[in-house]
Amino acid sequence: MAGKKLAVLLVDDSRTVLAQIEKVVIDSEEAEIVGTASNGAEAIQKASELKPDLVIMDIVMPDIDGLAALRMLQAKHPEIRVAMLSSVGGMASKAEEAFRLGAVQVLGKPVDEETLGALLAQECARLGSRSGS
Repeated sequence: MAGKKLAVLLVDDSRTVLAQIEKVVIDSEEAEIVGTASNGAEAIQKASELKPDLVIMDIVMPDIDGLAALRMLQAKHPEIRVAMLSSVGGMASKAEEAFRLGAVQVLGKPVDEETLGALLAQECARLGSRSGS
């Protein structure tokens, strides 16, 4: 992608998960990590400061969980796209809620690198068409 890279904010309270996602984003030539956060409150603050194109955020976190943070992000910054992360066991209702609140995708944990790569490519293509490049 010749123009602007996709700006990504990563939000998870697990360093292991963050490291896995960071690797996929770094390996992508079209996206860059602009920040990380470990809970919903921090995610909202950093999203307001950094204005990422995409937030990849865990559903289950301390303080403000991912669904509450998604609700607040959609209200304050509807232009920011959000993909949610979910542990696979018993999370179907939370995934449905995430989609209802505006999440563009719900990724299972552990994160499938191919699926995440496809999401990044899709969002990069969307960004490219939006900016007219």
